[in-house]
Amino acid sequence: MEASRLSQGSLVYKFEKEFAKLHEQRYGIALNSGTGALHVGLEALKEKFNWQPKSKVLVPAVTFIASSNACLHAGLEPVFVDVDARTYNINPALIEEKIDKDTVAIMPVHLFGQPCEMEPIVDIAKRHNLKIIEDCAEAHFAKYKGKTVGSFGEVAGFSTYVAHTITTGVGGLVTTNDRELMEISRSLLAHGRACTCEKCVASDPRVVCPLRSKTEMDKRFMFVRLGYSYRIGEFEGVIGLDQLENKDFIMNTREANARYLTENLQDVQEYLQLPWYPDYVTHSFMMYPIAIRKDAPFTRRDLTQWLEKNNIETRPMMPLLNQPIYKKLFGDLEKDYPVAEWINHYGFYVGCHHGLERAQLDKIIACIHDFLKERKLE
Repeated sequence: MEASRLSQGSLVYKFEKEFAKLHEQRYGIALNSGTGALHVGLEALKEKFNWQPKSKVLVPAVTFIASSNACLHAGLEPVFVDVDARTYNINPALIEEKIDKDTVAIMPVHLFGQPCEMEPIVDIAKRHNLKIIEDCAEAHFAKYKGKTVGSFGEVAGFSTYVAHTITTGVGGLVTTNDRELMEISRSLLAHGRACTCEKCVASDPRVVCPLRSKTEMDKRFMFVRLGYSYRIGEFEGVIGLDQLENKDFIMNTREANARYLTENLQDVQEYLQLPWYPDYVTHSFMMYPIAIRKDAPFTRRDLTQWLEKNNIETRPMMPLLNQPIYKKLFGDLEKDYPVAEWINHYGFYVGCHHGLERAQLDKIIACIHDFLKERKLE
């Protein structure tokens, strides 16, 4: 407000640079959403590598619908791969059977804050000459064998929507090490504008940039591709900078909350599958996923309604293939993806965010135990 600048300027630019650096990337491009980030990232890859319409992108069969929708918006075809039953992430052992001559990319989604098994995914991508676009919407700062998510592929998409680990209210970022992909992305999010260099993004608008005056038409108002209006403003930038200053508290508290839930729910694992992850990953716990075992004598609806009646919010675990719009577009695919089918009908999650206090975590734990006691299962 003091700078009299509401549209994107130096604060957004600073947030982009700091966020990208924290994820081992040279460039960050802030925009309106994580969905927009994936869409723009795919469009940039499509332009640079001359992908043909309906080229195929491998996507996990369990993820938020934005992952595969971004492919459709970019004129690409999502091809689904079933997921691992413990991590809920794309199963590398099933990827190669889905690759054909039209496949151009893999989209690993680091679901719930847990990194995918990136070593085999990177190896498969190299052997088949595929690009990697990481969906990191739910996994800020998570690491796989010491390497930060978002740094394994050509481009990555992050979300900073209000429900996410680092938030700007609404927003997202594309990150990349590739200058050409950065410039295409900057152009696409601003209507296809020709003026894309970082100097213009960070500069005072009252200072005339000599680069944009080298053409007959001011490059800020020259459009070289069909783009979108995906920009954010300085309010989002300053909120993001404040969030980055508090990232250690946010991440450490989420991890501690998740650990506390797991430690105090060990005795319910006969019926409930708790989060599992190998010791070589750093999980960022956007939420706390739980799956009811198939032989449990109760349904997901039974347990989640019990929790909801006790004022504990629950949400289904990212059902995708059984969504009405996807049944219309792709047919009845769910039966061909047995792990995804189980998760769609048995998986849910509860909160473990940094705003929760110990008493609220204790209530989640007590309510789950009470549910089992009510059914004489404990």
